Amino acid sequence: MGSIWVESLGRNFDGALDLLADAVRDCTDELWGTSMWDVPTPDANYELRGPDGTAVTEPMERRALVQRWSAPWCVAWHVLECFDYDLNGDLAPWTPPTPFASKPHWRFWSSVPAWSRTEIGGYLDYCRQRAHDTLAGMTEEKAATPLPPSHRYRGQPYAWVITSLVGHTTEHGSQIRQFITAAGVARGT
Repeated sequence: MGSIWVESLGRNFDGALDLLADAVRDCTDELWGTSMWDVPTPDANYELRGPDGTAVTEPMERRALVQRWSAPWCVAWHVLECFDYDLNGDLAPWTPPTPFASKPHWRFWSSVPAWSRTEIGGYLDYCRQRAHDTLAGMTEEKAATPLPPSHRYRGQPYAWVITSLVGHTTEHGSQIRQFITAAGVARGT
């Protein structure tokens, strides 16, 4: 790493990913699929598909399916997919690692079965390595590169987007930690 800001960002990536990894590790089987907060059910006209791919129309089934969005497994998947995608910045082709690559993106979460802690842990390790590799090749020119039109933050400098990953990862790791702590799960169990 050639600059103090890149070295600092690497340390902060490690800290944020450690926080998330510890929360995922400590989450119990009972809490892994439990909704952490209430998620509004979309309008009945919104097509919602279950894990088997069929449309879910019954109101109670729709509500239960939507609540998965705030379960620890889904929140962890969301933060890792965002981390991975934004770290890539659409500056090169992007595909998440196996087994996530063969499923829809996080936005279409309702059609996937819950990921296991082992699968999420593997994605965490993958993201940690990608962060190290990305920062090892970081230059001032690359950091200043505007993101392409295909990226949701198109036109913003690459550095603006990747530096925000620390906050996003910390936010969601903290939500999982707070949820499991409130349920009586001690750190490191």
